[in-house]
Amino acid sequence: MSVIVRTPDHKILLYTKGADTVIYERLSPDQPYADTTITHLQEFASEGLRTLCLAVAELDEKQYHEWNKIFYAASTTLVNREAELDKAAELVEKNLFLLGATAIEDRLQDGVPETIHILAHAGIKIWVLTGDKQETAINIGYACQLLTDTMELMVINEDSANSTASELRRKIETAKKTLVGNVRAELALVIDGHTLIHALEEPTRTSLLELGQLCKAVICCRVSPLQKALVVSMVKENLDAISLAIGDGANDVSMIQAAHVG
Repeated sequence: MSVIVRTPDHKILLYTKGADTVIYERLSPDQPYADTTITHLQEFASEGLRTLCLAVAELDEKQYHEWNKIFYAASTTLVNREAELDKAAELVEKNLFLLGATAIEDRLQDGVPETIHILAHAGIKIWVLTGDKQETAINIGYACQLLTDTMELMVINEDSANSTASELRRKIETAKKTLVGNVRAELALVIDGHTLIHALEEPTRTSLLELGQLCKAVICCRVSPLQKALVVSMVKENLDAISLAIGDGANDVSMIQAAHVG
């Protein structure tokens, strides 16, 4: 998310916030705070805090006015407006200077752990789709009793289509052997947004769905709003089950709309 402002000394500045994976790939070279900030982010995430990176870029008058025409056209189009706005943002959200990071405690509401435990005990499969860092998502999973100390965590972090497909197949074989050897075994899958880019494509999504069904819980972390909706649609379209999506923010709207019940 970004905002463009004009300062009292007439400079045009773009301030942006977002996940570290998104901000860091848009930074200009020679960032004095990059390494230190990554260390801080890892420390914050290990404590279960929700993190965001902050960055800034200066725009010149010509650059801003040319971009503003593109942004206005995208904001008024009647076809694929969201996609066009994303393309417009990509044009200006680059060559950023990293300012630092924030970390906040997002406490669970009273009764959430007990509710999730009861729902899981009733046989309802619970998948968590979050934009949080992996470490934060796992810590929240334990805090809300979705994950337990007796569960075997299967973590998948891949960066290519081939490696994602092979790792999913390997995890499926491992899961099946574990469940055959111990029918009471409980498995949990943790997969990140970069891996989901490939895992949600055909034919790999079949393997993702199969592995998810073998697990007691699934956590998809560092996912975009679109990926949330795609995961819900995958389950809805391929399983004989009713899907329920629950979210409390604008990033959850597409996911809620994709489910049977939202």
